[in-house]
Amino acid sequence: MTHQAQPSRIRPRRLSSRTTGPHQMSMAVSVPRSRSRASGKLPRTGEIAIDTGDNGRVIDLRREPDAASRLPRGRAGGRYLCCACGSTLVFSGPATPDSGFTPRFRHPGARRGADRCSATAPHQADIQSDLTVVLDLAGQLACALPGAVIWLQADPRLAGRRWDLPPVLVVRKGAQVVVIERVRRPLSKTLAEARLRDVRSVYGEDTAHWWFFDQDDSQQYIGAGTVKVRPHGKPATHHKVRPTPVQRQLVRSGATVCWISKGAVLIPYGGHPGTYPARDGEDWSGEMASWAKDWKISHPCPGDGATWWGLVPLPLSGLGHRTGFRPAAAFQLMAALEKAQSGREAHRRRLAREHAQRPGPQTPVAVPVPAAPSRPPAGGTALPQAGQPTQSPAGPPRASLSRPRASRPRFSWRGLLRTLRSGKGTR
Repeated sequence: MTHQAQPSRIRPRRLSSRTTGPHQMSMAVSVPRSRSRASGKLPRTGEIAIDTGDNGRVIDLRREPDAASRLPRGRAGGRYLCCACGSTLVFSGPATPDSGFTPRFRHPGARRGADRCSATAPHQADIQSDLTVVLDLAGQLACALPGAVIWLQADPRLAGRRWDLPPVLVVRKGAQVVVIERVRRPLSKTLAEARLRDVRSVYGEDTAHWWFFDQDDSQQYIGAGTVKVRPHGKPATHHKVRPTPVQRQLVRSGATVCWISKGAVLIPYGGHPGTYPARDGEDWSGEMASWAKDWKISHPCPGDGATWWGLVPLPLSGLGHRTGFRPAAAFQLMAALEKAQSGREAHRRRLAREHAQRPGPQTPVAVPVPAAPSRPPAGGTALPQAGQPTQSPAGPPRASLSRPRASRPRFSWRGLLRTLRSGKGTR
């Protein structure tokens, strides 16, 4: 894909009965132990080429030890193209099977040991980095899917240009065909739609189309916290992600979106927060108000109304168990989450019914207090006031429980002097 024109169409080999021969089977990716240095390192220009004779399959001499025996030597009619500069390459192989010569691609006219690509160093590094990431993923899938045929397919017209999307990774196991995108740059809706159309036109409408995003890329992975779940009754914590508009568009188009991180694949499901509507006999007020708020799951494809996507971690090797390239273990866990969700709702509604049957707080009844009678006139009884009921005569007063205190005489100096004088007169 280029910036100057609309995205070019992918032109890989159409799958037919002719593509099942020995030549096609030789495309299976293998990672011999003796060549483990290939993983994670940038390939050299002489180790990578686009094979136009095979509809743009990318040849990696590091991972294909049989290339020297199956590929034609020399220019081969301009069959091999340099990914970085787009010029035709010459393929050189060993003269005999016992020779120690290392197969390589070289630019025409290059001297021995001094092959130079005309592309700039940053452009070469960009192309080589993309190819390394995709080819490393191909090596991991080859271990996870024994017996699968895996190859990298590029558009020959993009040779020498900067591509916005790396070449697709095609996985074929039996009758199942899966096309994998390893996204490494910001993805636009226009580019995504063009790639979706191209893949369906070449491989068929029912082809499984997977898009692998990098969890370590902040533009492709927008974290939204975590959610605590209990699948099969066992507590677990899942990371949540806030999907981008392009990622939502891919899911609506029928593609599968996932993230990859350190050999694990993160399969998304949708989270829809909401509130339980009250039914007859339920009371969600008071302490039950917070219990009415919950979330529901949509799986295996997150629904349009999902506020966030939960992620089920799955080892990359789990994609090849029992059902070919399908995350069956992740789907089973999502089904367990939905079952736990139904049990959680039933439990909360039972609590709401019990809350409705509890007796409410009793309101104290106000007891009327009679008004104090008015002071009766001297020698008579008090007359009832207007609107006041006539009261029966009061009974005898109750004896006071406390004894009356004796009054003390007030002290004065005059009294003291009077006492002292009277005392002198009695002597």
